[in-house]
Amino acid sequence: MTDAQISRLIGTTKPTILSVRERSHWNAQNIKPQNPVTLGLCTEAELEKAAVIAQRRATNAAKAVQREANRREREAAEKAAAANAPPSEEPAPDATPTPEPASNDGAEHAQ
Repeated sequence: MTDAQISRLIGTTKPTILSVRERSHWNAQNIKPQNPVTLGLCTEAELEKAAVIAQRRATNAAKAVQREANRREREAAEKAAAANAPPSEEPAPDATPTPEPASNDGAEHAQ
């Protein structure tokens, strides 16, 4: 869960959450993990909803990482295929083009 989700769920500030997480809170030695529902800080439904949202975010992030890895793999395969492809029969861009023959539509012989 994000700090913002925890903050909304139990009604505290982000700096307090950070200090508890880093064990720098003034009362850190007496803080023990407990269920916020049993403490009356939130309802079971609110906690479940926040957990589902956090799980969905984690799943989506993992899928995004996998999509990016697949995209990079595909690009690498395409580059390798292009490097191994036989040279094309098109003239090189720096080659001089061959002049095309003049059109003979019969206008020159109409005299």
